[in-house]
Amino acid sequence: MEVICKQSPHRLSYEETKTISQEEKIIVCSYCNNPITDPSKQLIVNNSFRHIFANPHGYVFEIGCFSEAGGCTKASDSSSEFSWFAGFSWQIGICNACSTHLGWVFASDAKRFYGLILEKLIFP
Repeated sequence: MEVICKQSPHRLSYEETKTISQEEKIIVCSYCNNPITDPSKQLIVNNSFRHIFANPHGYVFEIGCFSEAGGCTKASDSSSEFSWFAGFSWQIGICNACSTHLGWVFASDAKRFYGLILEKLIFP
């Protein structure tokens, strides 16, 4: 697998990207190598960091929960329909460098967290 950055003609192999992630101890976008968050921001929601859900169209997503994700930007209006977390609305979250769909931002009156698609991230 190769990782290609839309903003640069330089192509990074999966191993090169993994090395960068490990050296800097950050979690990066698997498409463009943009820093998304770091492992210390992992969050337990409903007794787990990792969750597997299907959306109304039948697409299955494995997500991890994070308290912060500076490299992820909201890209839709807020909705409470079909929320995977009771009491939370959601917005689509994209990489702020390449616009790849990374997951969702979940929010309630008192709390906000990021549910990021694990296969779209490279961990250190």
